Amino acid sequence: MSEWHDVGSAGDLDERGLLLARIGGREIGVLRDSATGTVHAVRNRCPHHGAPLCLGTVRDRLHGRPAQYVAGGGRVLHCPWHGWEFELGSGRCPDDERMRVAVYPVKIESGRVLIDA
Repeated sequence: MSEWHDVGSAGDLDERGLLLARIGGREIGVLRDSATGTVHAVRNRCPHHGAPLCLGTVRDRLHGRPAQYVAGGGRVLHCPWHGWEFELGSGRCPDDERMRVAVYPVKIESGRVLIDA
C-alpha cells in the first residue's frame, strides 16, 4: 500500500528546480519541467550505471542523425553521465526497452510537494 509523503515546499522546488527525498530506502527526485511547468517524481538512479539521474537535464527528445537532429519525441530526462534518456511520464527508455526508471505520482497541495511512494 502506498502513501503520500511530504518532501518539501513548492517554493524550494521553484527556487532550486529539484527536490531530493529518501523514501523507503530509495532516493527520489522531484523536478519541474521548465518548458511545460509539469512536476515529475523520478527515482534518482540511472539503471545503466547508477548515475544521479535527476542531476541530468529535462529536454525534448531528438530524432535523426548527426547534423540532422530534430526535436519531437516528447520530453525526456537526459542522464548526466552517459546520455541515456527516459520518458518523464512512464520512465521508459525509448532506445532500449530493458531500461526503465521508476516514476511516482506527485502533486502540490497547500504549497507542499507530495510523492505517492
